Amino acid sequence: MILDALANWPLYSALPAWQQAFSFLTGLQPGVAPGEYPIEGRDIYAIVFDCTTKALLDTTLEAHQVYADLHLPLSGPEVHARFLKADLEETVPYDPKKDAAQYRHPDRFTALFTLHPGQFALYLPHEAHLSQGKTDPRPQALRKVVVKLRADLLHP
Repeated sequence: MILDALANWPLYSALPAWQQAFSFLTGLQPGVAPGEYPIEGRDIYAIVFDCTTKALLDTTLEAHQVYADLHLPLSGPEVHARFLKADLEETVPYDPKKDAAQYRHPDRFTALFTLHPGQFALYLPHEAHLSQGKTDPRPQALRKVVVKLRADLLHP
């Protein structure tokens, strides 16, 4: 996992996939419409969507095998958590069409953090993650973007 300010993205990689993903992210306008945005076909694409933040136990804890997820909140903060998927109990088996498996929330959240606009979190296939956690007692509307990067493109 990488958690950092969006402005620091060049510190991590010079690979073309990394540059393409961040070129898209740094060019986003605040009012970007929800939808799917191709960056490099199905190898790299972005999904902009609206959601409502929720209690952590109501979030989906998931992991992928093909894609890495690059999260960036656009309109407000959200709570995230990161886990090694090997430490979790699978509840919904891996579905190759969705490139996702789901896991039971553990009793303890050890890597819990708030992601703010202007910050990104990258989750790799060996990691499970949850997002859209509320930072306020009341749920809040949130617009965010998730860039899906084929994970093998991140290897030199």
